[in-house]
Amino acid sequence: MDSILVLRFKIFILYPVKIHIVKLSHLLSEFLFTNKHLDLAGIGRFIVDDAGSISFEQNISTREDVNLVKYITEKSGKMKSLVASDLDSHLELARQFLNIGKPYLFEGIGTLSKNKHGKFDFTQTNTSTEKKETPGEGRDITSTTENSFTDYEEMFSPKRNRTPATRRIVSWLIILAGLSLAVFGGYLVYNKTKNKAAEPLAKKTEPVVTPQQSNAVVPGQDTLQLIKDPVKNIQTQSTTGLNSYRFVIEKATRARAFYRYNNLRKDFIKVQMDTKDSVIFNLYFLLPAMPTDTAKKRDSLQRLYGTRGKTTVELN
Repeated sequence: MDSILVLRFKIFILYPVKIHIVKLSHLLSEFLFTNKHLDLAGIGRFIVDDAGSISFEQNISTREDVNLVKYITEKSGKMKSLVASDLDSHLELARQFLNIGKPYLFEGIGTLSKNKHGKFDFTQTNTSTEKKETPGEGRDITSTTENSFTDYEEMFSPKRNRTPATRRIVSWLIILAGLSLAVFGGYLVYNKTKNKAAEPLAKKTEPVVTPQQSNAVVPGQDTLQLIKDPVKNIQTQSTTGLNSYRFVIEKATRARAFYRYNNLRKDFIKVQMDTKDSVIFNLYFLLPAMPTDTAKKRDSLQRLYGTRGKTTVELN
């Protein structure tokens, strides 16, 4: 079981380089027939005679053949370090299959298999038989062809249907469209929230009204007519002289006072404002009135504009 797990790991690690391995197999066979011998590290030596007969001598102590690496480098055009790595991967995979009792086919050379005594048996490739072999035959023999790698990949990991390219493109377009809508929606929400947050600040940045400006008396009997009903319709019945009174409708801190002041002034209501300590601000109407009429006017202003506390009357 452990050997099978190791084999599975090796197949998945080495599978990405299967194209290089297929080419490498052809170069191994070519090297053997050119140089009359082929030394494979950790496996042994293949020898070919003048008649084309191949024999095998097992020797697990065999080391990497530098001449073989050089030959493959020249033929493949790859870097020497990459060739050495590919060759090592190729031979490691062969050793793993042989160690778990699987025959291993070196293309163009022959098949190695491990017998019950732990020795490697070699069978030379029969070219005529190899050409006539029908699909499905010889599945128990492991080779370095691309089909054999596919078979072992399917054995450990069943095939999965690949998503068509057009469907993948459509999926990516949908994802990009969704992201664009999300970003645009976030931008709109941000602008809306930003504008709402700026409104109270705009109300607080009105210019400060100085006490000198707010204490100015509005002259004339028609001042009362500028205030909305019912104050403008209040009739005075006193026979004494008129006095100037401050009808204070609200005492508030700076932010509240300016907010209320601006709301009244935008409706053309001539409310006035002053302060003594820059902490508490007075909102008031400066009106002429008979002493006997102040209570009536105070009550009318309280009904119209009073919000916090009672309207107070102060002699100006």
